[in-house]
Amino acid sequence: MGKKHVFGVAALILLSAGPGANAAEQWDPRQPGPGELFTAADGSPNYFRSAIPANPKLDAHSADIVKGIGDETPRVNGPEWQITVYDSSNSDPEYHPSFSEDWGCSVGDGIHIPDYATREVPSPGDEWVVVHNKDDGTVKSIWGASKAGGKWNGSCGGTWPAASGGGAESKTEGVGTGAEVQAGAGFILNSEVQTGAIDHALYFTSTNSCRSFRAPAGKSDGDGSGSSCVPMGARIQLDPAVDCTGLDGASAGEKMICVAMQKFGGYVLDSGGPGPISGIGVAGDDLTDPDRAPWERPGDGMREGGILAKAGLTGSPDALAHIPWDRLRVLSGWDGR
Repeated sequence: MGKKHVFGVAALILLSAGPGANAAEQWDPRQPGPGELFTAADGSPNYFRSAIPANPKLDAHSADIVKGIGDETPRVNGPEWQITVYDSSNSDPEYHPSFSEDWGCSVGDGIHIPDYATREVPSPGDEWVVVHNKDDGTVKSIWGASKAGGKWNGSCGGTWPAASGGGAESKTEGVGTGAEVQAGAGFILNSEVQTGAIDHALYFTSTNSCRSFRAPAGKSDGDGSGSSCVPMGARIQLDPAVDCTGLDGASAGEKMICVAMQKFGGYVLDSGGPGPISGIGVAGDDLTDPDRAPWERPGDGMREGGILAKAGLTGSPDALAHIPWDRLRVLSGWDGR
């Protein structure tokens, strides 16, 4: 279960003026605010919110892995591969989905999904819908989600504590992504772009992922081997010596990703493309798009005149090309120790 083809580029969500403005006046309250997810406040390993220490211990094959990644510019998931994440409460409609797979799929005693929620596209595809229930403190998700006759069903689903680190071992029940992490863990939230800072590690996919895996991953859907493939769950970091604020020609969103990659890095958590390291995860759904159609089609922030284009994050394949991706390194473990 995972993204096998991630062909979109540069897709972050910006709901009004731009990074750094008053966030309380910008992001839609129907979607999570910064700092609400994968916090590890319950004592789980803080995979995503822990900053990488100075002089971290590197993987013995770090140079080989980076060489295997090559010089292809990573891409951020386009509108067809953006997992939608919404805040919900016990007052929202409750569903008891049927699942077509027999992998221990479960969302417990039900999942509350707001009527305005949409699923990830395309169809057929991953089709995630993810909800953060602020009343019961869970993140529940349906993979292969569809709605018919007023009922949500799907291929599978899972439940994580919202206050956990999102890793495989903190799962309450069911299943997650291709690495068995919480759906949406590490994804760039709309609210984070609006506040001007991404305060967590990012989510990556790779076409060069290994069969082997490490925490926070609980499994791998990759098939690579040897010293140059990327272990599932590997944490990668951009050289802290890079001057992110001084990247000539870079957009505000690109600079934010640059800084986040230095402070928190990113994890390879699914197998997909188009490149050896790509598929930066982002919570989708441009709520300003007049063509969005719950439950089936989220708003496309990359449309001409859309909020992504206004932020300078277009569909150009060189949208993240100002970051020197050849200056990556791979940590030996998630905490860099």
